[in-house]
Amino acid sequence: MSNDLASAQEPPKKKRKQQKSQLRVVFDTNALYVTSTSLGSASDLVRQEIADLIAESKYPDLDILWHLPEVVRHERQYQMQSEALKLRSAVNRIERLLGHNLALTDQILLDHVETKINEKEKTLELHELKLDHNRVDWIALIHSASYRLPPFSPGEREKGFRDAIVAESFLQLVGDSPKSPKLCRVVLLTSDELLSKAVNERIPSLPNVSVLASMEELKGLINTLVSDVDEEFIARLKPKAEKLFFTSSDEKDSLYYKEDVRGRITEQFKTELAARPEVTAFRKNGQWWIGRPNFARKEGRRTFWISRIEIDVEAGNVTAEPESAARGLLDAVEGMTTPSVSYVPLYNQLSSQGVISGSYHHSSPTSPASVVNSLWAGGTTLIPLMNRVVTQKGKDVYEVLWSTELTLAKELKKGHIEEIKHIDINWQSIS
Repeated sequence: MSNDLASAQEPPKKKRKQQKSQLRVVFDTNALYVTSTSLGSASDLVRQEIADLIAESKYPDLDILWHLPEVVRHERQYQMQSEALKLRSAVNRIERLLGHNLALTDQILLDHVETKINEKEKTLELHELKLDHNRVDWIALIHSASYRLPPFSPGEREKGFRDAIVAESFLQLVGDSPKSPKLCRVVLLTSDELLSKAVNERIPSLPNVSVLASMEELKGLINTLVSDVDEEFIARLKPKAEKLFFTSSDEKDSLYYKEDVRGRITEQFKTELAARPEVTAFRKNGQWWIGRPNFARKEGRRTFWISRIEIDVEAGNVTAEPESAARGLLDAVEGMTTPSVSYVPLYNQLSSQGVISGSYHHSSPTSPASVVNSLWAGGTTLIPLMNRVVTQKGKDVYEVLWSTELTLAKELKKGHIEEIKHIDINWQSIS
């Protein structure tokens, strides 16, 4: 009786709180930011897309820790400081104009950059990943550098030391992390193929470790982890989703063509498609690239997917060559001396090339001089040949959110475009 009474008086045991799973994300420099000549990008630690993802990725069942290897932080700091020092000449001109020393020394500029990075790391809750030098196999690293093994680039000059340090930092984090995928996953985000190869060669049997090449892959993984579906299920659906949205330009019955996604982007984002860096005079949009769809979420029988579209873009300045324009016109005219030849095709050709403008109605002048006189009499003027010089290239990025019905046979049908968003445009100067 006493034992029964004691048992009855014992407080009920508290249920053990279920441990939240963790995702640890490590950024490489090339995933962090593409350096541009524009001041805006030079003043930011990370791309806006990354900052938005960090701010939005708050989930009740998943903790996401964002890591920045120490060498990556210093590489980005070097890039930002280099851009800051480029402003020194402008400051000097202002001081001469005002006749006043603004006391803005190079060291002050460098200190401000460092302070800004520290503040941004704190705001974004970025954990700086420090390398334990005692845990690095320096002999193996030196061997890889000597024989240009990944992540070192082949060639006469050794390139890849910073990438090797990123790899070592990431692998040390892997070694310090739980090994169960249910408890923890560790991801390296990098678009560097040699770095990816070097890391993958050292994690072949670790199911909780991944190397991802793009932001859309990272978003797809996060969406999968926070949904009530497993990764194998999504992996089986991905090829079907890709076939439904877009496979090639020959398959016109895909959702991309049925709902005229390109036309909708062109119409909806006219301003974004025309935006260019301030220091440039023109922009040219090139090839459109359609990425494989990534899982977004599941609501009942509908699955939602995100397809990323990247547009190759160029920007630059224009230089004029008036002498070559005039010489080209006169040479062309003087080479046509047959009276019976009509000069209208010549004029049309030169006009379409931007060499001349105005009106010309004489179909059969009798001499080269009369051609020139007729052109000028009709109000024609010589226009300098414009030479376009591309100074920057980049990617204009959009995301298409679309949904499809999941049948009992695990097939996808009835695709529908839900939303199209402009994500970012990244410019990179051409040296």
